[in-house]
Amino acid sequence: MIEWTICRECKSVVDSTCSECPNCGGEVDKHHIDFVKDYFNSVLFLVKTINSLKDFYEPIRDIDFESVLYDDLFMWFSYLGLGDSIITDNELEFINELLDSSYAKEDILSLSDIKMTDELLPSFEYSMKIDEFTADFGIGESLCANLFECFRMCGGLFVFVDGTEIHDDTLNRFNTFIQNLKTKLNIDSTTLMSKSASEILNEIKTEEIPAEESEEKHSLEEYLEELNKLIGLKKVKKDVNSLINLVQIRKLRDERGIKQPPMSLHLVFSGNPGTGKTTVARLLSKIYHEIGLLSKGHLIETDRSGLVGGYVGQTAIKTQEVIQSAMGGILFIDEAYALHQTSENDYGKEAIDTLLKAMEDNRDDLIVIVAGYPELMDSFLHSNPGLESRFNKFIYFEDYNEKELYDIFMLMASEANLCLDEPAKQYLTEYFESMYEHRSKNFANGRAVRNLFEEVITRQANRLAMEDEISDEELNTLTYEDFLIEDDEDA
Repeated sequence: MIEWTICRECKSVVDSTCSECPNCGGEVDKHHIDFVKDYFNSVLFLVKTINSLKDFYEPIRDIDFESVLYDDLFMWFSYLGLGDSIITDNELEFINELLDSSYAKEDILSLSDIKMTDELLPSFEYSMKIDEFTADFGIGESLCANLFECFRMCGGLFVFVDGTEIHDDTLNRFNTFIQNLKTKLNIDSTTLMSKSASEILNEIKTEEIPAEESEEKHSLEEYLEELNKLIGLKKVKKDVNSLINLVQIRKLRDERGIKQPPMSLHLVFSGNPGTGKTTVARLLSKIYHEIGLLSKGHLIETDRSGLVGGYVGQTAIKTQEVIQSAMGGILFIDEAYALHQTSENDYGKEAIDTLLKAMEDNRDDLIVIVAGYPELMDSFLHSNPGLESRFNKFIYFEDYNEKELYDIFMLMASEANLCLDEPAKQYLTEYFESMYEHRSKNFANGRAVRNLFEEVITRQANRLAMEDEISDEELNTLTYEDFLIEDDEDA
């Protein structure tokens, strides 16, 4: 299988025999052609959708738009491959793998006089007409822009298919074609490739390290300790620790070549908001990375708005982009039940279908956690057989009790270098007892504590601002008065 060896740090393409990057000394990873196919398929989904509705799209009513795209991509890869007048085995395999074709080298060599700098390829001519047509309906997404990125990214990886040495004529062909295409399509804010391998990879395959990746690294034991020190969540901790033990033993069996049945590691986190679901998911991603289950160990958070587009085809692309950003870590989908709507014109099903396929194709380096209210999550999972089969592990996050709510507030105060006087502590104890006893069905838990904490420190600030001289002790102390809600006379 075709693969590229890429540095995690500087993104340089390096020789496949390197155990570390010769440029910066960073760790290297192998990336297979499946990445290119995943990206291409997300664009192809949009093209197939438009093709299936071509009776509606007047500009392509009499053509097979999908076939036109395949033909143009074949011409594009052939044009690049012939930059050095040679078609290698890797180049041929790349073309046939991506286009699901069976071309021979002779088919490509016969195109030696091909020129691609004068006229637009048919797929882009039709795309421009489709964009003009759909603009009348207020659709802002550009099909031309999507195809441009497809040609740029797939072509960019193609030039590296034989290694890090790129023939000057091949690179010139790439840059000239992309520059002309960019001008004709009026595509803005797209940086062209340079001869630097690291810059090319930054353009082709962005693997941004999430902000949490820059945080100080900890050992597996430290992450487990952090998990077990979380306030409350007794049942959650027990379930998560059991899951971690199971994963560790399965990995040990794999390393020793012991056969075992497949197991889905995707999870359902159910419970009211503010119960620590995101915090536990983030710790779990780091723990799985330390175990060696995930290559990066980062967490990508999203919801319906981050996955679903405004029209057919856009959703698959948006969802695929989020999935790619989560590869090597955990994709956390909050309020996942919102993806399932009963409206015929809703595109949530498109996001679910794209997600299910990605979960199956990337089961070794991607874990998906769906989260939300218990009853709604149950209905969501029963809405699709694929969801039921892939999400078979449930962790329920109970509401925090009054003591745990009090402890959360005190932790927030401590982290802000604040303490409470005794009357304030007594008031807070009684406040949370009442809050817990009269909590609603959708109690906000930790979020309610956070809101109270922010209100209290605002009241403290208003109180102290009236004083001429303020001591350090006053700055660092929350009093009973700060917890009292005063009537606003101007309301």
